[in-house]
Amino acid sequence: MINANITVLELSQKHPEAFSLFLSKGFDNFKQEAILNSAGKFLKLETAIKQKNYDIETFINSLNEIDSNNDAKVDITLREKNTKGDITVKGLLPCPVRLPLLEAIDAFAEGVTAETGLSVATDLIAASAGMSWLEENVEGITAEDVPDVFVSAGFDVFFDERSFGNHVKNGMFTDLTGPTHDYFSQMKDPKGNYGMVAVVPAVFLVNKDALDGREVPRSWADLLSPEFEKSVSLPVGDFDLFNALLVHINHMFGEDGVKRLADSMVLSMHPAQMVKNAGRKNDVKPAVTIMTYFFTKMLFGSKTAEVVWPSEGSIISPIFMLTRKDRADVSKTVADFLYGKEVGEILAHRGLFPALNPEVDNKLPENAKFYWAGWDYIYNTDMGKLLEELNKTFNSSLES
Repeated sequence: MINANITVLELSQKHPEAFSLFLSKGFDNFKQEAILNSAGKFLKLETAIKQKNYDIETFINSLNEIDSNNDAKVDITLREKNTKGDITVKGLLPCPVRLPLLEAIDAFAEGVTAETGLSVATDLIAASAGMSWLEENVEGITAEDVPDVFVSAGFDVFFDERSFGNHVKNGMFTDLTGPTHDYFSQMKDPKGNYGMVAVVPAVFLVNKDALDGREVPRSWADLLSPEFEKSVSLPVGDFDLFNALLVHINHMFGEDGVKRLADSMVLSMHPAQMVKNAGRKNDVKPAVTIMTYFFTKMLFGSKTAEVVWPSEGSIISPIFMLTRKDRADVSKTVADFLYGKEVGEILAHRGLFPALNPEVDNKLPENAKFYWAGWDYIYNTDMGKLLEELNKTFNSSLES
């Protein structure tokens, strides 16, 4: 993990991808080996960041996010797992806030043990581990292996009958979350199966230098118009966000909308790569990048980029929490904490993942709305099958 006390030279040697982002934010002088090996040998990262008047925490979180994809597999194999306990908690945590969340959860677990004598077993992996971890831990999961609490972003893992969907139908879970902000009231599951803790919003990053006379798109409808064909960068590699895009574009515009989304794509990038390349001269310049709201923190006052919150609402990838009904008596304390103000503020303030808990000030832009397909749609649709069909439609359109 990158921290404020490493030197610029250490950053370049141990974290080359993050170092590239560092260079792109006004530290071009360290491209010169002489400067890197002299000044960089002694200059602390924290000092360098302060010299540019950047927010230290935000900047370092951004650097760590660059490294998260590379570190995920190592993290899974090397991190000591606390898998045995009276209360079991599993899931995937958003990379930008995973470390502060783990610190808070570990401290909370110690408190639970001291107060009640119950131990809390946690296996909480970086979300960038993604599909491989889910295939190993969730696909085909039996009732006996379902943890007391499971938390993660995404659609397919929660609704696909090959994972949790069948257990939901069998009444295994109960929603232990509390009241919500008024603007999140539609996110509350009326059947009481799913709890939602926060959301991951998708917004537009518009490269004004690449618009070529086109107006800045203000809506999803604008983005899917013919004038933005082959002009949009899509986060295909971020399977949670991309699946959320497919589901909601299909809900708004039908299959034709998914085809138009494919037509719009000029390239696929992880959000961290999108920001890293902002303002650089590249052969391919997408006019618009669809990205999570968190990564807008990394723009650092770019004059050529504009962040747009779509007028229909930001498409969201929900961060769900499943809690076993038959274990609610012992797991409610954990569920209350995960839905509580402390965790909510870590998600909302450090990660820009707005929390549903009304005690959390999400500090949203004025008139920010969210687009959610709705529980009727969710419950009346085979989401696993739908996502397979939508991915097939999208990929077929790319090839045509």
